[in-house]
Amino acid sequence: MQRYGWLAAAAATGVVMVLVSVVAGGSNAAPQTQPGDLPPLGQPVVVQEPGGGEPLSYGDTAAYDACALLSTRTLGDQGVRIDPGSSFIDSHLDGTVSPDAAVPQGGLDSISNCRYTLLGGDELSVTVQQTPFTTSDKVDQTRAWPQQNNAVVRHDRGLDVSSYRDGAGWTTVIGRPKLAVSINFDLRRPVYGDRDQHQFVLDVTRTVVDAVVAGPAGPAVYRHTGPFTGVKSPCQLLTADAFQQAYPDGPSSLVLEYADAGFAAVPQDDGETALRTSASCRRSNVVPDGALGPLYREIRLDMVVWDKPQWTVPRDRTDCGGSAVTLGVTLGDGASCLTDSGPSTWNLSFRTGRSVITLSTGGVAAGDRETVKRLLTPVARTIVARLR
Repeated sequence: MQRYGWLAAAAATGVVMVLVSVVAGGSNAAPQTQPGDLPPLGQPVVVQEPGGGEPLSYGDTAAYDACALLSTRTLGDQGVRIDPGSSFIDSHLDGTVSPDAAVPQGGLDSISNCRYTLLGGDELSVTVQQTPFTTSDKVDQTRAWPQQNNAVVRHDRGLDVSSYRDGAGWTTVIGRPKLAVSINFDLRRPVYGDRDQHQFVLDVTRTVVDAVVAGPAGPAVYRHTGPFTGVKSPCQLLTADAFQQAYPDGPSSLVLEYADAGFAAVPQDDGETALRTSASCRRSNVVPDGALGPLYREIRLDMVVWDKPQWTVPRDRTDCGGSAVTLGVTLGDGASCLTDSGPSTWNLSFRTGRSVITLSTGGVAAGDRETVKRLLTPVARTIVARLR
């Protein structure tokens, strides 16, 4: 689940300025703000929290979650912070998959992936490959990377661990039979606190090894604070049962979620300033060969949330103007429409409360405009009900 190109579509147009710093380690203190006010400098806007509860299973295997292996709190303990102008990108299971449905996915897929951008532009990405989601051959190929790069492999509590230079960055591979966890480091600074790059890589690697040894945990969750307190995660809106209103066959337990780490200030024509943040969820089904298989289906939800409902009106006019086709059914608080966004891909747009929502689906199953309307309208109605 490492296909991120569609995330760019979630970015709103216009010149913006990020106003809030985000603390990687998080904070338990409630922001002292009124709706529409800016949180204090340094107060997190989106906080990543442990999912809690038992880990999810893929077949008979308890699944590791990449963001649980390396959390923002852990990064904060390492002395680094999330870039407030970046986004959390987190792919994972959000439901258990029964043994009879747990089939190997495509060669480009991993059971979980977590990507962070740090202040200064550094990036860290954790990828988990685990059978039976990933084929044994693919797991073994990843576990062989250190030997192919002539890197030293050490043994730690049943795991093979190696960290080595990989071009301009660093790569760590943590493996054992049926499991490979890779960490990719794109580091631009020579020193992190009182540590050089190599020591920083080793310290992060040690925390991930400890987490692997501790065992799988439930997926991370994301909570909005400040002007956006109470905003629901898009994957809590586009749930498995909502997805199955359009595509009823098979489990729909694979999600890729995105959330702005901070928010932006957007000048309005009347001289006021609107505050905006974005989040997205792509949900897909579990079928042989994953996205490469003929039975693969997905729905994407892009959500732009403003601090006040009135700021959604101009965006609604933009999304439902021009070549857009009015849907002809009532959804939310304004016009709802369909737009053709590419070969066999359609967007359904509507607004409700202070959110502007776009649902997308595509491929052979989606077909023409009327088919997409039939597939996505029930999903949209479910989302509107959950936002009220």
